[in-house]
Amino acid sequence: MNKQTVLYNEHQKLGAKFTAFGGWDMPVQYTSITEEHAAVRTHAGIFDTSHMGVILVKGPQSVAFLKLITPADIDRLVPGQAKYSFFLNENGGIVDDLIIYARSNDYLLVINAGNREKDMAWVMDHLIHDMAVEDLSDQICLLSIQGPAAQKLLQPLVYENLSAIKYFHYLPAMFEPLHLAMTIARTGYTGEDGFELFVPVAHAAAVWQLIAMTGARPCGLGCRDTLRLEACMPLHGHEISDTITPLEAKLERSICWQNDFIGKQALLKQKETGLSSFLTACTVSDGIPRAGYEIRINEVPAGLVTSGTFSPTKKTGIALGYINRPVAAADKVTIVIHNQPRLATIVPMPFYKRNK
Repeated sequence: MNKQTVLYNEHQKLGAKFTAFGGWDMPVQYTSITEEHAAVRTHAGIFDTSHMGVILVKGPQSVAFLKLITPADIDRLVPGQAKYSFFLNENGGIVDDLIIYARSNDYLLVINAGNREKDMAWVMDHLIHDMAVEDLSDQICLLSIQGPAAQKLLQPLVYENLSAIKYFHYLPAMFEPLHLAMTIARTGYTGEDGFELFVPVAHAAAVWQLIAMTGARPCGLGCRDTLRLEACMPLHGHEISDTITPLEAKLERSICWQNDFIGKQALLKQKETGLSSFLTACTVSDGIPRAGYEIRINEVPAGLVTSGTFSPTKKTGIALGYINRPVAAADKVTIVIHNQPRLATIVPMPFYKRNK
């Protein structure tokens, strides 16, 4: 039986359609995926992301521990700053991706909902001396307000100046209507500007309601997926997994090679021998590609689609997938859609990039 988030009743009131995701009943849409997608691209949307896991890491050896279990440049991560990273296994495969938030005396790790138990066990298995780890997932509700109007809508509710928060930074803030202390980060998973709020669970429904009253549109997982795919943000189990390395997933920019992290030797070997799998983006004008569809080059099987959809912004089919050789922008491949080969064009990533 799936779990329900603390905001489940709020979603029911709004007439949400639900889907199972990572062991949770989550709203997939309220009206339509296309309408909610457009709201985020042109104005602002609010998402329930409280299913995500939150792990607290503290103790004198926190830095050494994080340099072991992630390839992140922890030495340069200062309080108030966040960094995208991942856990790697000994083979260099991505156990999960995460965001690390540095605080004054500890760190918060935000992990994927479906991997919460697995990630927590993995972290505990690699615990070192003078370390403490705590699962705060049931205490913190994560909410996300995303879109070009996000700051304008949220600012009247918050005492602090939100324009002072840089991308991948955060501030402790006071949510004025409830006189409630929370953390607000300038992060997100949509390709738009926006904020993620760390809210005490007891106040989650009230915060959700007040933000929705500003005009931010409630949005479900359906448009969250189309938004992140347009921005070429990876999804665990699709573009990244236990058998896919950061080098294959074009995530080498997030690796600090000076650290001796788990999986480093496997990645160094892969760099030496070369890649045999390449993450690629393409557009399809005649059909909608989906995960698992075969990619062919010169009529020969060459890979699989990992994520695909119809792009509401670009008005065409888009896909990410792995193929077995390097390709260049404008190269042609085919994707087999309902047993019919459809012409696809290789394009640069991302499909969509907001104007800053």
